[in-house]
Amino acid sequence: MNGSYIINDVNGNPINGKYPPNKKMYGEEFGGYGSEAEKILFHDFAVMSMDVSFLHDGTRYFFYVHNTPATAYNATRKEIVAEYQNELDLLENFSIAGKPFITLIDEIDDVKTFYNVFKPHFTLDENGYPYNCKYPPNKEKYGEMYHGYKDSYVETLFYDFGVQNYDLYFKYKEKEYYVLNEFDHVALCDDRFTEEYEVYTNEMDFIENFRIDGKPLIDLIDELEYVEPE
Repeated sequence: MNGSYIINDVNGNPINGKYPPNKKMYGEEFGGYGSEAEKILFHDFAVMSMDVSFLHDGTRYFFYVHNTPATAYNATRKEIVAEYQNELDLLENFSIAGKPFITLIDEIDDVKTFYNVFKPHFTLDENGYPYNCKYPPNKEKYGEMYHGYKDSYVETLFYDFGVQNYDLYFKYKEKEYYVLNEFDHVALCDDRFTEEYEVYTNEMDFIENFRIDGKPLIDLIDELEYVEPE
């Protein structure tokens, strides 16, 4: 989460202090916002740092935060068009065809959290926090220490890498592996994270299908010698 505009509500949940929800006016359907687009932009993106995809006048855009400033990406032209200090800075200062984006919210279509499109294992819990719904934590069994996972290796793979979008480093039988985690794919790469060797759709695709000695990584977790987010 980024920005001093993020505050906690009376229940301790993070909300957008500059563009707060108003459940008395709008109810619960969109989390206290007037539309799904407003909820996704002002809460999911600006507060929870979830990447967002939308269409404007036939052009697909992505807003994403991935170990970088808040970034606007034109998917039609396949190029970064602007970078900002944080998510709210982007919403207030990004423009399309000379018009401030924040004034165009009612004109955009097909607004969705980016990971719902490309990373179906990523969702929010009942308190609005991101978690891995394909390999969910079990805090009743394992407690809070590793975000509900049994140890730090599993936590790193399914939470830090799988949900928080960190790059990944691990070691198996003395061999080191580096995994680049981009907003639209995951790739086995060199130790400088510059050259991609094998590309996967997302983090779970990598964990389930990357093989060492014929075995998928998911079956080797307990045999790994070292795992950490990068």
